Amino acid sequence: MEQNLTPLCDIDPMLDDITVVARCISKWKPHTFGKPSDVWSLDFVLQDAQGNRVHCTCKKDHINKFQLLIDEGSCYRIRNFGVGENGGNYPLLSHRYKLNLYKNSSVTRLASFNNNVRGFKFEPFPNLYLKQFSESESVDVIGTIVSISDLIPFTKYGKEKKRRNLIIEDVEGIQLQCCFFDAWASKFDKLHDQREKVGHVVMILQLAKVSYFGDKPSVTNAMWGSKLYMNDDIPEINSFRQMYEGKDGYDPAKHSISVFSSAKKELTSEDFFKGAVKKMQYNCIVYAKIHKIHREHGWAYLACKRCGCKATEIEKKQTSSSSSKFKKQQTWNCKKHKEITAVGMKMKVIVRVIDDTGSASLVMFDDMIAKLCGVDCYGLIKEYGPEVDDYFPAELNTLIGKKMLFRFEYTEFNVTNNNHVYQIKLISDEETMISYFKKDFMIEDVGDDVQTPQVTATNISKFKNVENIPFNIEETPTSVKGSQSSSGETAIQASGGDTSSSGSGKRSFIDLDTYEEVDEAKKSKLVEVKIEPEE
Repeated sequence: MEQNLTPLCDIDPMLDDITVVARCISKWKPHTFGKPSDVWSLDFVLQDAQGNRVHCTCKKDHINKFQLLIDEGSCYRIRNFGVGENGGNYPLLSHRYKLNLYKNSSVTRLASFNNNVRGFKFEPFPNLYLKQFSESESVDVIGTIVSISDLIPFTKYGKEKKRRNLIIEDVEGIQLQCCFFDAWASKFDKLHDQREKVGHVVMILQLAKVSYFGDKPSVTNAMWGSKLYMNDDIPEINSFRQMYEGKDGYDPAKHSISVFSSAKKELTSEDFFKGAVKKMQYNCIVYAKIHKIHREHGWAYLACKRCGCKATEIEKKQTSSSSSKFKKQQTWNCKKHKEITAVGMKMKVIVRVIDDTGSASLVMFDDMIAKLCGVDCYGLIKEYGPEVDDYFPAELNTLIGKKMLFRFEYTEFNVTNNNHVYQIKLISDEETMISYFKKDFMIEDVGDDVQTPQVTATNISKFKNVENIPFNIEETPTSVKGSQSSSGETAIQASGGDTSSSGSGKRSFIDLDTYEEVDEAKKSKLVEVKIEPEE
C-alpha cells in the first residue's frame, strides 16, 4: 500500500518517516565567489502538486549520488531525509524548514503529476504593489519588456560593478521595474543592442526577490536558484504573447523597446500644494532665488542605500590573526537600519535662498541637485577624485541664480535644537505652479525681483559702519518700522516681538554684499553744534 504523503507545507522536524512527492523546478551548485569549481553542495527547489515549495540540499560528499538522478522538471518520491531550519542571511524561500538528503536517502523518479513542468506560480503585478513581500519570499513574474537601460557602473566595497534596469508590462498595462547586477546584467547585452528591431520580447523571472523603494516594488534575481526565460518556445510565454498582442490598439509594427530612464514624477498644482496653507508651522512654500552656496558644509556624504541617511563607519575591534580566519565584511551604522553593509555616495548641498522678505538656509539632496545641474555624484567623483572634502565641483555653481518654488519642512528638530537649516521636499519652476502660488499664497504689492532701497541722509548714520553691527545670519533681525512725525520727517522706530507676524507691507533689506558706501564728500551734512571752550 502507498505510504501517506506529506504536503511540503506541513513538513516538520517532529514528524517521523516522512514521504513527499514533488517536482524539481530549479537546481544549482553554490560555490565560492569567482571559483565555480569550489562547490559547497547540491541545492534544488521542490514544488508539490498544491504549489508548495521547499528548499532541498545535499552536502558535497553526496553530490555524485544525486546530481545525475535529479533533473529540473522531473517528479520524485523522496524518503529518509532530514528536516532542518531554513537559515542563512539570504534564504531563497519563506518556508521555515528545508530538506537535507543523506547517503541513505531514497529518491525515486515518478511520472509527472501535472502539466506545469517548470512549476510557474505567477504573481499578478497589482499584488506586488498592494502586499509588502518580505526578503525571504520568492515570486514568479511574466511580462513584456518595454524598456531597458544602459549598463550603469558603480563601486561597492572598492570593486567596480554594474547594474541594468528593465521595465516589464502585463496585459493590463501595469508596469514593474526589474534590476540586475553584474553577470545577470550582461545577459541583456544583446537585447539592448538590438532593442529597436527585436520586436516583442516576453520575459519570465522565476524565484525572484522583491525590493521596495518607497512604495514602488522592484524585482531582481536571488543569489542562487533564480531562472530567466526570454522568448523561449514554451506554453506560458506563447500564451502570454497571444493575450498581450490581442489588446486593443496593439500594433506589432510599432512595438519596440525604449531606453529606460528614471521616471520623472508629474506634479499637479493640487499635489504640490496639498496640505499647505499661507501660514503653517511645519510645511512652508516660498518662491525664492538661490543666492549663495554654503561650501563650508561640503557637497557629498556617505549614505545608506536603503534610506539615504548618513552612514558612519563602525570601528573594528582588534582581533588576533589566528582567531580570524576570514576577513570580516565592512559595516556601517545607519540611524534607521542600524548596522548595514550597502552604502554609496550621495550629493547634499546647503544653499541660501532669498526673496523680497528675507532669506533662509535650505538643504537639497541628490535627486534635486542632479535635476537642476544635470550631473550625478558618481560622475563628479570619477572626474575630481574620491576625496570629496578637498574640493567643491564647479558644476554645482549653476545652482546660484535659479529661482523657483521651494517646499520645505519646519520640523520638531528645528524647534528643539534651534536649527535653522530646513530640508527641501519638493521644487518646481513650472509657470503654472508659480502662477498658482502667486494667486493664492502671496500678496504681490511689489515686483518679484529683490530691490535694494535707496539710502537717504536720514538712515546713513544707522549704517555708516556696517562692520560693527552684530548680525547673526541664522536669526531674523529686529524689524524696523517707519512712523510719520509731526514735522513730516520719517523717524526710525525699532519694534521687538515675533518677526513672523504679517504686516500690511513687505519688508525691504540691504544686501551687505553689494552695498556701496556713499562718498563722504557727497553726504548731506547734518546740523553740527559747535561747543566753545570755557574761558
